[in-house]
Amino acid sequence: MKTLKKLEDPEIISGCLKNDRNAQRYLFDTFYRRTYHVAMRYLANHHDSEDVLSVSYTRIYKNMDRFEYRGEGSLAKWINTIVIHEAIRFLKRKKAIIFQEDDELLVKNIPTGEPNGTIDLEEIRQLLDHMPKGYRTVFNLFAIEGYSHKEIAGILQINENTSRSQLNKARNYIIQKLKKKYSHAVQ
Repeated sequence: MKTLKKLEDPEIISGCLKNDRNAQRYLFDTFYRRTYHVAMRYLANHHDSEDVLSVSYTRIYKNMDRFEYRGEGSLAKWINTIVIHEAIRFLKRKKAIIFQEDDELLVKNIPTGEPNGTIDLEEIRQLLDHMPKGYRTVFNLFAIEGYSHKEIAGILQINENTSRSQLNKARNYIIQKLKKKYSHAVQ
């Protein structure tokens, strides 16, 4: 089995701009796992994530000439942004994002510490997977990707206050689920 030499981002970009299949394959192999997890955070479905990645990588290769290298990490950020936007487009096409306006999930007393010790990352992933898609989308964009409410409003074509509300509801959803789980564990 032939091992490929490690390529730096500028080499990958240059190769992709020349439609070099080895550079394209290297880019895919390097970023696939990370982008798969990004897509799963938004879609919570393996097949949908694979569909989104297929479209995303086609878009990445096609638009590489629009990418502006700004130092280490800029390629990864650009690729993640494309995957996020494709995941959101996918959800919108399926009309899967519903921004809930009811207050059924609000919790008045939000705990400041961790319930009974540490929380497993798998547990958090499962909470996010079962969270309503509107909550999950805003939570991912804000808490994980670092977008502002103004940016989220632009991406999702919603009001900034809706973004804030969905984030609050996502947080409360997580708190409610954790409270419920840990109150049953203590009994």
